[in-house]
Amino acid sequence: MSRRFLLTAAFVVACALSALGGSLLTLRASSPVVRPFTLGTVELRVGPSTSGRLDAYVPVVDWGVRAHPFGPPLAVDLEFRSLDRDAALAAARSGASARRNVDAVKQELHEAMDEALMRAALAAVVGGVLGGFFAGAVVTAAGRPRSWLWRGAVTGAATSFAVVALAAVSVARADWDELRQPTFYAHGSELPQLLSFSEQILSAGEEYTNSYDRAVAGLTNLLAAAGQREKASAAAKTIVLASDLHSNTFVLPVLGQYTAARPLFFAGDFTELGTSWEDGVVPAIATLGSPVVAVSGNHDSTQLMAALRRAGVLVLDRRSGVVDVDGIAVAGYDDPLESGAGLTGRRLMLHAEERGTAYRALLAWFDGLPRRPDIVMIHQHGLARALLAHAAEASGTPLLILTGHDHRQHIDQEGENVLVDGGTVGAGGPFAIGEAAAGFAILHLTAGNRLQSADLVQVEPLSGEGSARRVVFDVGR
Repeated sequence: MSRRFLLTAAFVVACALSALGGSLLTLRASSPVVRPFTLGTVELRVGPSTSGRLDAYVPVVDWGVRAHPFGPPLAVDLEFRSLDRDAALAAARSGASARRNVDAVKQELHEAMDEALMRAALAAVVGGVLGGFFAGAVVTAAGRPRSWLWRGAVTGAATSFAVVALAAVSVARADWDELRQPTFYAHGSELPQLLSFSEQILSAGEEYTNSYDRAVAGLTNLLAAAGQREKASAAAKTIVLASDLHSNTFVLPVLGQYTAARPLFFAGDFTELGTSWEDGVVPAIATLGSPVVAVSGNHDSTQLMAALRRAGVLVLDRRSGVVDVDGIAVAGYDDPLESGAGLTGRRLMLHAEERGTAYRALLAWFDGLPRRPDIVMIHQHGLARALLAHAAEASGTPLLILTGHDHRQHIDQEGENVLVDGGTVGAGGPFAIGEAAAGFAILHLTAGNRLQSADLVQVEPLSGEGSARRVVFDVGR
């Protein structure tokens, strides 16, 4: 009895797996749905995804925006095959007529998505039945009763219906506010162009109270921006954070596309060892931003930082106090492991017994500043985390901490205080070129120097392929 039960269960699982395979095959065969709408022509594809993806792509400019409003197993891809520029611009303008245009776009996209989802559901069910029937036929051919033909078909139908039901729940529970935290992606020089339009793209206006309305309005703005590349709205101030170049000058032309006429804050590790023959990175770095503000990292040296000063870089250390950069109060902390120019005795890591002393020295320096800065730059991530926790416990204006060192892009928040790590702009160093992405961050500030949003950018230096994950903060203007 036990053996028969296990064998039957195995056959049922095989039929279910075959049903899933059949559903995938018929889904691919039935896609895409192509529909004309007010702003042009859109192609919709529905498929499986573990991340619940919504992807909107405009091939005419090689721009795309990706978010995750759905739960698994649903992915919806929109590709705008043609674009009516005048209609897109009209829909993005303010006023009652623009609202009517957005409502019309919403209705058309709603109908197109309904059609695509229904078509995908039907295809998934048909494919599931056929896949289950095929597995049942294989079982029958192996000598089992002919009843496995209908058992397989029923198992396939049940499996595909379960998947369709799960997808329906994902649609019903979609969180359209996820579009406030999207990933922008583009090829080569198109990514900085897209990011320059990012505020315009995400601005849906106060009149849109429904999250789905805001999502459609933001999508309309994306299409309008694609047709209106000569104009873009921006945050009150935009700065760029980079760190951990590690002498990889190959990436600097890529970084320069994003830093032109913007303040560049460089949080250390310009070189590998800070030796004099690595000073060749200095002239290119000095011209990247307007201005370039820097602190040292554990891979840098006093002679390298002096060379940066001579080239016009504003190098900050614990003796600099608080300085004004483009109306922003900034302080910087030189790395405890910044060394002389030589290689002898070079250390790149703090010993365990040194960390407590280093943390206390940093916090004492911060508490002793003549005024609380808007931004603090410090290379080593562990020290930066200690400062973030300390700033959260103390009263004062929100603090933005810019750091690096761990080669990992992330944002940490304690209360209103935020730490941003842009990753490694040098893609891990010159020997990792073509293997790792160059990572940095574009930070948008309010007029009061509060962090409004952050774009965590990753660019593959050789191909120019890039993406930027947008993180939005709720702050007063």
